[in-house]
Amino acid sequence: MKTSHSTTSSFTGAFHLHSPAFGSRAFSLVEMIVVVAIVTMLFAVAAPYTFSVIQSASLSSAGDTLMQKISQAQQRASSENRPIGLDFFYYNQDEIKACHAIQLVSYDAASNVATPLEPPVYWSEGRVVLLEGALSPMFSTNVQPINTGLAAQEPFKKLGATFYRVVFYPDGSTSLKIPLRTAYLTLVGVKNYKQDLATAPANYYTVQIDPVTGRGHSYRP
Repeated sequence: MKTSHSTTSSFTGAFHLHSPAFGSRAFSLVEMIVVVAIVTMLFAVAAPYTFSVIQSASLSSAGDTLMQKISQAQQRASSENRPIGLDFFYYNQDEIKACHAIQLVSYDAASNVATPLEPPVYWSEGRVVLLEGALSPMFSTNVQPINTGLAAQEPFKKLGATFYRVVFYPDGSTSLKIPLRTAYLTLVGVKNYKQDLATAPANYYTVQIDPVTGRGHSYRP
């Protein structure tokens, strides 16, 4: 009787171990198709919001960097007792004519020669541009010839870039000879770019430079 009971128990244990009711069950083809369809739909819904967040982050980073460079130029001009320029380079990139890079330079007013102080800063790998025109009137009127022209330094020379320069002097003044109300520039994401953009899009970053004090101010929606 003991032997029979042991055999029965072994058989029952084997049944439980190998029975489909207690083992793992693979997905069927229909279930896999449903899961893939749901995941694809979620990606399609989330993608526009994700792209918008990336654009917003790039815009904030570019605007903050511009503000930092303005402050840095102002501080170096004062501490080093010499004019420091901030060059804005305009050229075509991905069929967009706009400012794609900036660079701090040491400026010699006597010879009108500028020497780079650091590598250029490019706007967020092409996701952000600094506009020309109505939303960036700082360089549209009353710019002195010595503060603009064709770029003489590489890599901008080979790109046929045009530069605009704002010079910060040790006494806190700047080379800007324009009213405060027109001393500003606007950054936008490339998806909002238009050549003659006259109305600010929903997301933008505007930087104003006080011509008298050289201080930067930022404006965001």
